[in-house]
Amino acid sequence: MPKQWFFWVYGMNGDVKMTGNMTTYITKVNKACDDLDLVSARVLIETNLLKLSEAKYYRLLNTSARVLIKHVLANRQTQQECTKLSRADMLIINKINEYCSNFDISMLKRTLKNSFELVQRPDVMPLLNNDAKIILDNMGALLGAHQVH
Repeated sequence: MPKQWFFWVYGMNGDVKMTGNMTTYITKVNKACDDLDLVSARVLIETNLLKLSEAKYYRLLNTSARVLIKHVLANRQTQQECTKLSRADMLIINKINEYCSNFDISMLKRTLKNSFELVQRPDVMPLLNNDAKIILDNMGALLGAHQVH
């Protein structure tokens, strides 16, 4: 059996892409999934995710590898949706917590007027204290959250 050669090429954005024989690459991913070496399988999948998500290569993967690809794609999508909070956003959240603890509704309304979208983000909810969650929920400022978490 001839030896297979791989060529690793660094793309424009710094990611590593494999060119060459994809069947050997897919075989390695399938074997890693069969051996329950999911860390290695995930690294192999993430290095060339775009190529493996194409239909002609995706159908060559076993069930475990397909599930892992779906998981990696879903994880990337949620990471792209949630951007990091800036320092200004953190200061606003701290002020909201302070206003709710002191029951300063007028200042809370002024703050919410300029930063209503910030409170709607799912990654902000754990940063709010219990007073803020209750008051914002009762004010109707937490859209989509009908119960306090």
